[in-house]
Amino acid sequence: MVPAALICLHRQRLIAVIRAAAPEAALGAALAVARGGIQMLEVTFTVPEAVRVMKALKERTGIFVGAGTVLTKEQARAACEAGATFLVAPNLSLEVAKVARSAGVMYCPGAYTTGEILAARDAGAHVIKVYPVGVAGGPDYIRVIRDPLPDVPMLAAGGTNLDNLVPFLEAGCVGVGLGAALADPALAAAGDFNAIERRSRAFLERAAQAPAPPAHLIAQ
Repeated sequence: MVPAALICLHRQRLIAVIRAAAPEAALGAALAVARGGIQMLEVTFTVPEAVRVMKALKERTGIFVGAGTVLTKEQARAACEAGATFLVAPNLSLEVAKVARSAGVMYCPGAYTTGEILAARDAGAHVIKVYPVGVAGGPDYIRVIRDPLPDVPMLAAGGTNLDNLVPFLEAGCVGVGLGAALADPALAAAGDFNAIERRSRAFLERAAQAPAPPAHLIAQ
């Protein structure tokens, strides 16, 4: 069975990464992103009381709540119990992969080299987060590794922004993870959620200009 979050990713192409110094700021930022139209909200475990934020978001309709920086099986289980529909991490953990597959949620571990990417795929990852490709390699790196890895679904993350969003999608990524360029923790701390909402709309509009993901990588 294809995880619902994976289907949403193929449709919207975007995951909003929510980081903040306080749970209230994280919740406000996430809701602002959702008002702007982006549905996939990744609350990282670096947020204080991250599980509480996930539970609060789960009560909202039209939102796919996910967990980020999921480093341990305990965090993975807590996130799934809180209603997370996808798990993201900067690394591959076989234990986290097992929890994700057992729970039927999308697993998106981080990797960079071709060896790391293939190891993540072999571990059962639905999508591999190529990280931090926004500051190390860029779309050209994706194009180079896409040739020997044509069947591996990749998500660009780490240093992604409004300017390189479409180039990453054109290079063959099925989606892009967006951090401070979207839900800037400084804006959240200042309570400027309207600015975050405007950014969300701008990213959706920009993503609509990109070609559809490669047909053979789309979940059926």
